[in-house]
This record gives sequence, structure tokens and C-alpha cells, in this order.
Amino acid sequence: MANNSLVITCHFGVLVLVSRPLVYLTLAFAAGIFLAGSWELSPNTALLICGALFFAAVLGYFFHWSFNRWVILSLFLALGLARATLDASSINPALYQYTGHWVTVEGIVTQEADVRSDRVYYWLDVHRISLGREARELQALVLVRAAAPGPVYSYGDRLRLHGLLTRPPDAGNPGEFDYRAYLTRRGAGAVLMVRDPASIQKLGVGGHPVVRAVLRVKEKLLTVSRATLPPDKAALLNGIVFGSQGQIDRKTWQLFSESGVVHILSVSGLHVGLVLAGVLALVRLLRVPLSLTAPTGTAILLLYATLCGLGPAVTRSTLMALMFLWAHHLGRTRDWPTTLAAAALVSLMAKPLSLYDIGFQLSFTATWGILYLGPVLDGLLKNVIRHTWLRAALWVSLAAQLATLPLIAWYYNLISLVSLLTNLAAVPLTGLILALGTASALLGLVVSSLAGFINISTSMLLDLFMGLVSFCRALPGSVIYVPTPPFFLVVAWYPLLFLGVLLVSNEGRAALRQFFSRHHRLLPVAFMGGGLLIAIFLFKSPGESQLVVHFIDVGQGDSILVQTPGGRNMLVDTGGWPGELDSGEGAGEKVVVPYLRRLGVRRLDVLVITHPHEDHAGGMRAVIEAFPVDLVLVSPVGGTGDPSVSAGAHSPSSGKVPLTYRTLLAGLAARGVPVKATGAGDRLHLDPALDIQVLGPSRPLLSGTRSDLNNASVVLRLRYGEEVLLLTGDIEVEAQQALMDGGVNLGCTVLKIPHHGSRYLLPSFLEKTHPAVAVISVGRHNNFGHPAPETLEHLARMPVRVYRTDLDGAVILRTDGKHIFVRTGRQRRAA
Repeated sequence: MANNSLVITCHFGVLVLVSRPLVYLTLAFAAGIFLAGSWELSPNTALLICGALFFAAVLGYFFHWSFNRWVILSLFLALGLARATLDASSINPALYQYTGHWVTVEGIVTQEADVRSDRVYYWLDVHRISLGREARELQALVLVRAAAPGPVYSYGDRLRLHGLLTRPPDAGNPGEFDYRAYLTRRGAGAVLMVRDPASIQKLGVGGHPVVRAVLRVKEKLLTVSRATLPPDKAALLNGIVFGSQGQIDRKTWQLFSESGVVHILSVSGLHVGLVLAGVLALVRLLRVPLSLTAPTGTAILLLYATLCGLGPAVTRSTLMALMFLWAHHLGRTRDWPTTLAAAALVSLMAKPLSLYDIGFQLSFTATWGILYLGPVLDGLLKNVIRHTWLRAALWVSLAAQLATLPLIAWYYNLISLVSLLTNLAAVPLTGLILALGTASALLGLVVSSLAGFINISTSMLLDLFMGLVSFCRALPGSVIYVPTPPFFLVVAWYPLLFLGVLLVSNEGRAALRQFFSRHHRLLPVAFMGGGLLIAIFLFKSPGESQLVVHFIDVGQGDSILVQTPGGRNMLVDTGGWPGELDSGEGAGEKVVVPYLRRLGVRRLDVLVITHPHEDHAGGMRAVIEAFPVDLVLVSPVGGTGDPSVSAGAHSPSSGKVPLTYRTLLAGLAARGVPVKATGAGDRLHLDPALDIQVLGPSRPLLSGTRSDLNNASVVLRLRYGEEVLLLTGDIEVEAQQALMDGGVNLGCTVLKIPHHGSRYLLPSFLEKTHPAVAVISVGRHNNFGHPAPETLEHLARMPVRVYRTDLDGAVILRTDGKHIFVRTGRQRRAA
């Protein structure tokens, strides 16, 4: 250990032992980017600061200032701040005046198309926009979402498109993926929704001719596998070889994510390393002169990186591979911390906001783990495993997993316990599949029948590959879903790894002893800090004795999570987007299940489906597949309690009960899950501290109303101490009047406004309930005009605080039985 001195530096929570200036400079640059996210600064001011610091650094160099290193570090921090500020301000604000309108735009496609099963995405550099008869020149980047099937356009194509220009809302639920922020980091200010493929016209071709030629070759290579393999295998092979992920179905994604091998589906260091190894082997086989090895390898690696889209992982691994290759070629010392820092600095200079990209963080963190933790793990395993290849495969996988563990838990709320086993089995197959897939793609350009012959073997390997991954995932306890860890625990993980490496080496222990002998006062501080972190993690917070109710922002729909003081979980409705009951894709999978995962929910004690409409029941399939459910309560209409309403029984007023809804309930019952129809007069014994009454639907069910399904909604009254919550589903005026006529106590502290705040609300019902807090679960810019102006006017005349999920995001209520505390997922914005 150089000079027996210990220097600890943090980068994304990653701790490294450094004595290299480029590492410090890269960390300072990254810190500046991070600072730009919380410090609003104009680009001119940021550049002025950089200029002043540069001038100071030059003076320091000539006058030999002893503190000039700190000036230079400050300069790089300011450069990161300025670069990120400039990138964040690159969106043309004039674009926003067109959002919410149907517009015609002209522009050029800047990347290859992202083709999905039902849609295609394009990044479009717009130079002209038209609204009605008004047209103007406007430079901006937008993301185009076009319906499929239809023609697929390529990089460099000049297009004219007509569609609805929208600006996605920011994240409404705590911890949710922020789509607006993602687009902003990519430099795009809006999404253009094109519903009809005929609304796209090709005007010509532009772009860089070399990139266009390379991507045209890539499309031909992808076509080879599509022509010689079944669609699912072709999608998997193209994902492994070229990182083309759009055609891979969601179940395969989930399988690979839970098995810890999702990195195989996106080109990363593994793929680049295999390609480089293949190139070097081929160069030796063909007896290429040593002087041409590095240039040949460089050309092939750059070509492969371009084919794979130059994402964060492939960019990082390609830069590092090139630096190692040329260091060997020139006889220079290969120093991995400097190489890793250089790759990070180049990447961040080109795209500073990629610092926030999950792929960027995981790629650099995993690489740091392999290079820093790997040798130590290899030394520990030498006495246990003699076989070099097996030992190497084990420590590489283990090092990467240890390094990325807190980030995986933070972003995906899971820990794969079979990841090590799956990687040991899958990585060797990945090398074979990559080799065969590349060979078949290249040969298929010449002789398609030869590609088909090779892909017979590739198909068998893919079957074996999927079988092994599925087997590992099916092992008991293969994956553990965890709540989102506190940020301090994510950060604290890396000092623990760093300390662990030091403790297992003689040099490290000696350095620690010397460090603490010089700074003896830090030792008790370190112990006290560690003890405090453990205490915070282990001991329960007082808030767990509260009733917590989450009105989840699911768009136009309802989903309410009730967490009782005793730790029980009841989900009332599951949200739902159009078509979700049949497809299983929508609010349940993308919003509700992740929300519950982030909270650490592992099972549902009760699932209540207030009525069969898709905006309340559409997410049910995803929820019941993700969580064990002890009891399901449903409305008698379309469920188990009213045989007169069947899958085919409907009227113009009531609507049809979806067959899929009934099938899902039947499937639950077949699995032994109690499915019970509930109605007025029932009580639910969920928690001794909580009184839950079922106030509706009435018995017998209302019929002949404007919407019999809505009026058959399950209505729940929850009482905890002095506080009462009334959850009303979608009941309309007839059911509201029936509740008032029934003589039940409707007084409440919190009222979930019925039917998303529609106009079918009795003012007398509001007066009878007389809430202090009203919550409207409603989607932004919905097609129904919810909430209705008259409903908002009624509420405005009452002394009530109104929260709306379209404006406030998730509405989270906490009560100790005496007071109500409200937190929202986003700050209130204009509708």
C-alpha cells in the first residue's frame, strides 16, 4: 500500500483506495453534476465560475501555490456543474406552448428505432412545427411513440408526423420512476403520440452516412435471426448479441431480473470482453502482425459498440477495453483505477446527466467490484476451489453482486439469492450463444441457408439457457423482495466493503492501525456511527403504531392500500388501464405492484375489489400473481353472490361484467383463496385496533339505475380511535341516497369522493358525511371530464381540504387515532 497512507474517496457510494489524480478529478466532476441537480444556477453563472477557477489554477501553477490541488479539484467540480447545467437547459422552452395540442412536426430520426410488439419509438430532432395554419421553425428533441404495425423508419430518415404532443407528468408516487425526468436527461421535452401509421411521411434521408451505413448493416444482421428462428428466440438472441431489447416479452424480462442475469440481455462488459477475446484469438489464428493487433481490435470494438447503440454499459466497457488494449500495445502500465476513472470522465463529459442513469451506475459499480473486490475474493477461494476457471467465474460474479447489491435493492426492491448459481450456469452459455449468433448473422448476409443451419444449434442452446434460468428461478427462496432501503444504508454499504477488504489483508490491517494511531479520536466516532446505523435499522419506528392509508396515483382509477397499526395490509381496488384485464399489462404491473414492493409488502391479508369496472379491477391479475392473498372480498354483482348477473348478462345502464374478471375470481377460488361477496351489514376483523364496517352495496342490489355496476360498489367505513375514513368506490346518486336512507352513521374525517369526482354526487351526501379531508382519485387529462366542475364547487363551499391524485400524486394519510397527517407524492401543479 503506497506510503502506508489511507485515502478514502466516495463515488456513487463506491469506495476506492486511490493515489491517482485522474480518480480525484473524475470524482470532483461527478460531484459537480450531482450538485447541479439540487442547485439551480444559470449556465452563464456556471461558466463564469469555471473561468474564474481556471484563471486561479493557472496562477497557482506559475506561483507554486501549495493549495493549488484544491483549486484544480474545485475547477473540475465547477466544470461538472456547468456541463450538467448546460445539458439540463438544452430543452427549447418554446416547445411547451404546443403540448396538449395536435401538431405536425418535421425532423430527422437521430437513433435507430425501438420496435415493440404494439408500438415503435423514435428520437426525433425537430426543426419545424405546425399548429393549425401557424407554422414556425423550432429546434427541439422529442420522443415519438407511433402505433404498430406499420412502416419502421431508420436513423437519418427525414419525417413529417402528425400527432398529439404531450408532456408526461412528473412521478406521482414516492420512489416511482420519473418519466419526465428521464426524458429531460435525454434532452427531450415532450412525447409525440402518433396513432395512425399513415400520419407519418418520409421526406428524405439525412444523418451521418457512416452511422447510417452501420445501422443499416445491423438491421440486416437482426433480420437474419428473425428469418431463421421463432420470434421469441430471435428476440432473445438479438438481445444477447446486439442489445436489441424491444421484442423481448415482459415475462422473460421478469425471469432474468429475478434470476440476477438481466445484464445478459443488454450488452455490457461481459459481451465486450467476449468480443475482444474472440478478436484476439482470431488475430493469433490468422497470424496477423502484432503491430496490427491493437488497430484491428480497436476497429472491431468501435464497430460493435456502434451496432449496440453506445449505451452507458457498452460505452464504459469499450473505453476500458480500448485503454487496456493500447496500454498493452504501447508497453505502458495498466492501472485499473485510472482506466475506470478515465472511462467515467469521458462518458460524463459527453453525457453528464447519464450519472443518474441506472445502467451507468450499475455498470461502473459492478466493474469497480470486480476489479477491487475480485482479487481479494480470489485469494479467499484459492484454498477451497482449486479449479482456476471455476474459481474465476465464482469470484467475478460474487464481486459484481456484492458491489451492486444495494443499488439493485434501491431500484428494483429485490435480492436474488440464486444469482450466483444462475450466472455460473448461464455465462458460459452466453459465450457460445454470442459466438454462434454472430457467426450466423454474418454468414446469413451471404447464404441464408447456412445461417439457418447454424441457428439449429443456437436454438438448442437457447432452450438450454432458458431451462437453466427457469430452473434456478424456480428454486425455493430464489428471490427476496425487500422494501426500498434508506439512502444512508445504500451509502454505508460501500465503506463496509472497503473496510472488509482491508481487514482480510495484512497490508490493509497495518494501514488501518497506522491511520487510527495517527487519528485516534476517529476510532470511537467510527464505532458510535456504526452503532447508530445498526440501531436505526433494527429498531422499529414509533410510526408503525399508526394507521396509514395510501391513495395510490394510478391515473384514471382507484387503488388504496390500508396498513393497519398491527402490520396488516388491505388493498382496496387495483387500478386499471384500458385492456388491462385481458393483457395483464398496465397500472397493476407498472404502478401498484412496484408501489407495494417499495413499502416492503409481501402479502395481502385482504384484497377488496369494489366492483368489476376495469379502472378498479384491471390490475388484479398482476397483484394476485405478485402477492399471496388471504381473503378476497368482492361486490355481489358479477362475483359470487348474485347469479342473476353473469358474464353475459348486461343492460344498457349497467354494462357487461368482464369474463376475465370472473375467470380471475374463479382461479383464486380454485387455488384455495376464499373469495366472498360482501354487502351492507358485514364487518371485517382485520386488526383489533381497527373497526371496519361494510356499508354497501345494499341488499337487494339496486337495479335499473344509470350504472348498476357503479352503484354495487363495496363501501367501507374504517374507524381508528377518533378518526373515520369512508371509502366509497364509484357509488352514484342512487346508492348515496340509499346509504342516507339506511340510517347508518356516515360522518367521517376522510372521504374518498365517489366515482372520481363525477357529477353524480349528491350535495346532501357531502353534507351528511361532512369530512375534514376529501380525496379524489382521478387521472390527469382524462376523457370523462373528472372531476366535474359542480363537484369541485360543492367541495369549495365546505370547510374541507381537497387532495387530487392528478395534481398531488399519491395521497398518504397517517393517523394516531387523534390527528390526521397528510403527505403527497408531488407538489401541487396546475392541472
